[in-house]
Amino acid sequence: MIRNFVILICLPSLSLASDLRLVPYDSLRSQPHRIETFDGLPRTPEPGIIFDHHWRAPGLSIAEHLLGQILTEKATDDGRFDELTGSPDTPPRVVPGQSGHNFTISDHAGFGSNALFPLGPLGFADAGGRGEGSIALTFDEPQFAFGFRLHAEYLDPLGERPMPRTADIAFYDADARLITDVILPLQHGVMSFAWRSSVGIAAVTIENVDPGGITLDDVLYNVQELSG
Repeated sequence: MIRNFVILICLPSLSLASDLRLVPYDSLRSQPHRIETFDGLPRTPEPGIIFDHHWRAPGLSIAEHLLGQILTEKATDDGRFDELTGSPDTPPRVVPGQSGHNFTISDHAGFGSNALFPLGPLGFADAGGRGEGSIALTFDEPQFAFGFRLHAEYLDPLGERPMPRTADIAFYDADARLITDVILPLQHGVMSFAWRSSVGIAAVTIENVDPGGITLDDVLYNVQELSG
């Protein structure tokens, strides 16, 4: 099962010539880097602190989608989710969602820390809206190594929770051209993902169709290679 999981996420549909490849998250974290943990805010129980504007960290911006993209709704048997269509404008810039539909940050039991909950079509007021939204990230400088951690459904020893589904990760260069689009099969609990690319990554979007929705934490970027 693990072998099949790795194969699936290592076969993106390339749009630009790139050797973008999956690498161990900890291999990047062992290098000098920046990491956004969202822990600068007070740890607040769900539904958390709502943001109707973008999140800004040094060299990093996060909101709902990229300027130029069209936000639509995807309804499935597992819920109602954000879906992004269209091409981003150049240069890539994040755009917040409508009031109550952007994201919240709250204490998350799975991570044991603050995490970002993207808000989907049902919005902040509905528990079914937290985690079903889209996420867009832009970097001030293109990244050649980058990672993050996602949480899908909680661990389920009794087998009563629905099976996690997938997340769709799209990578864009500084001219807003699609580098690659990767479908990630999700698993119960916390998953760590990281990539290296020969093409600088200027923006990333994340969509999902997971029954429990996703949360984002520990965005790792500005990785500096050790010399010697």
